[in-house]
Amino acid sequence: MIIASAAQVMHSPAAGTVWGILGAIAGAGAIGGLVNALLGNSGGLSLPKPVHGVIQLGFLGNVLLGAFGAVATWGFYGPLKDAVLIGTNPGNMLPANLTVTAIIGAALTGAGGAKVVSNEIDKVVLKKTAVEAAKKDANPGLAATISSSPPLAALDAVMSHNDAAVTTGVATGP
Repeated sequence: MIIASAAQVMHSPAAGTVWGILGAIAGAGAIGGLVNALLGNSGGLSLPKPVHGVIQLGFLGNVLLGAFGAVATWGFYGPLKDAVLIGTNPGNMLPANLTVTAIIGAALTGAGGAKVVSNEIDKVVLKKTAVEAAKKDANPGLAATISSSPPLAALDAVMSHNDAAVTTGVATGP
């Protein structure tokens, strides 16, 4: 009986082990979020800030979203999704472990989760760009700039075009 109890204890994850694995998963997701920040249109390693009334995540927002997305996905679908973190462990728990697949999956989930939020922010920026561009007279040069620029650069071009017309004294009507 003592040997059977000892075997149960050795094969059930300790709460500290599970928290350590969660930390590793969050770290891998954070790396995925950083990759999204570096590859995306969010300005590389800039800090979160509002630009033309739209909050840009910057690298810090991408890192936090990546970590959260990876932990959430691993918590819902990982091998220890039913592990008891506080309280008593039932005797039939799986051993706590961290696999290469879990780390790689967490990094991909982090990048993907941060990308989804980044895309939603880009949609807001593009809507604002379209609204501001629709207020202006037809301008083929500005249209070409908008069509070939990332969302935030397109909004910057539209907003600065408006400022340029005002500051140069160009008359826009009677």
